[in-house]
Amino acid sequence: MDTKITQLKDIFDNSNKITFFTGAGISVASGIPDFRSIGGLNDEIAKQGLSPEYILSHDYLQSNPDGFMDFCHKYLLFADKKPNVVHEWIAKLEAEHKSLGVVTQNIDGLHTDAGSENVDELHGTLNIFYSINDENDQYSKFDIIDHNLRHSKKDGSPLRPAIVLYGEMLNQMTMFSALSKIKQADTLVVLGSSLVVQPAAGLISNFEGENLVIINKDATSYDHDADLVIHDDMVNVINALNNID
Repeated sequence: MDTKITQLKDIFDNSNKITFFTGAGISVASGIPDFRSIGGLNDEIAKQGLSPEYILSHDYLQSNPDGFMDFCHKYLLFADKKPNVVHEWIAKLEAEHKSLGVVTQNIDGLHTDAGSENVDELHGTLNIFYSINDENDQYSKFDIIDHNLRHSKKDGSPLRPAIVLYGEMLNQMTMFSALSKIKQADTLVVLGSSLVVQPAAGLISNFEGENLVIINKDATSYDHDADLVIHDDMVNVINALNNID
């Protein structure tokens, strides 16, 4: 482990265009359950007798907008969930102009909360909600939580989060921006992603830089292409990295 941490530090010291690609694993330390793991959100949805693909779908939102927002309040919105040391470390590297920014599969908004500015949220964000009748009629995550909002203050129409639901298309401008970050990077760091969700995970095949780094508890199908693979808790990895003189 010590050897790999030293190698990781050398890579960062010699990189000036780092792009981070993050998945659900990065937010587990913030208390947000991994969608697919045992005990994760997937299991909570199953307890309701519904499939995750349906309860997080455009069809369910249209057929039962109140039920959809009830689900958001109960399972997706938590005021006490804060960025952890990994989110903060990523934001710090961007502030130091070492990083081009973040491409994330996560919807929790914690990269933005940590101070990252150049964030491509492939699946959208829970930091913003809007009326299903007017995308400009917007509310912050904390408006929704603090006032228990489910309907627009403007016209009473149902609200929804700015996330990509099953049955909806990914935002093409976000995809183009993410692709640009990856193609320009000299180092691409994958953190907490199993790299199985498409088309997002397929973006990393466009990396043309010098160092592909994967930090994930479990093996991924891209491990054999990586220059450095660390199968460990990423909080431990970043803490160890920060403790090197």
